[in-house]
Amino acid sequence: MSQPIDLKIKALKSSIFQITSHHTGGERARQDLALSVFVKFSLGVMLNQLVARFRHYGITDLELQEHIFIDDNHFSIDRKLFDTLNPEALATSVRIYKELVEALPAFSDVLMSVIEEMYLADKKGEGLGQYLTPPDLANLIALLIATDLDNDGGRTKPYRFYEMCCGVGSLFLPIAANEAVKGRHRTRLIDLEMNDLDPLMCSAAALQFVANSVIHEQDLHQLRVTCSNALTETEPHSKSVVVIKTPEKLFERVRLAHTNIVLERENRIRAFNSITDKILNKNRVIPCYP
Repeated sequence: MSQPIDLKIKALKSSIFQITSHHTGGERARQDLALSVFVKFSLGVMLNQLVARFRHYGITDLELQEHIFIDDNHFSIDRKLFDTLNPEALATSVRIYKELVEALPAFSDVLMSVIEEMYLADKKGEGLGQYLTPPDLANLIALLIATDLDNDGGRTKPYRFYEMCCGVGSLFLPIAANEAVKGRHRTRLIDLEMNDLDPLMCSAAALQFVANSVIHEQDLHQLRVTCSNALTETEPHSKSVVVIKTPEKLFERVRLAHTNIVLERENRIRAFNSITDKILNKNRVIPCYP
């Protein structure tokens, strides 16, 4: 990441720390709580914005009910707890996170370093024994999958990826990022299913993908995040946290909207060049030679 992005990541971590600045108790407990609140609150904000965006593109309330399922039991925040938090720090952390997602290419992994430092550091595999996929490995896997997808160049139907211990989604973000570079017609084919035993990880993974749908308007065919023990629970779908199946007509409406944006930009450039040429021609001095 560039230096300004690194500084913004540090600012994000600092603002998250401040969310529980009014709390007493051990630093580790306050830090874990602050991160949990940030992830849960941010996911709630982004889901609300996703629904608003769908409505903006003409998706009806009935269609929303058919295409979006949200079980907020894993990321709702108790009112009594909320009243003990630092609201300015919480608002700042959400704003900085949104700015980071905007500044980086679609499906960049913003949260991995944050969660590793604030949630997993010094645990040494204790608890659930969690280790997040290193970026280099995730990028390599993404490149191998991208090569396979490109070799199947005629692909027009959605294809599914499944991860039973998804963490913050680090394994699938580079795959989606590679497809996003090639165009929205590629990301719209991704059917992504992620599961984790840890509710915080589920919320973080959902947040990363939902935020990119909202901010970069990169919609997947479907995103399903479940919170279950993949080894012992035979019906993990019954524990879905978030399910978003993008309506077909939204893909077309987003495509048209962005095509119009490009055309408007090109027309503004042509108009500017035309005016510039007129001014230059009007003020052009024709040299006189003896």
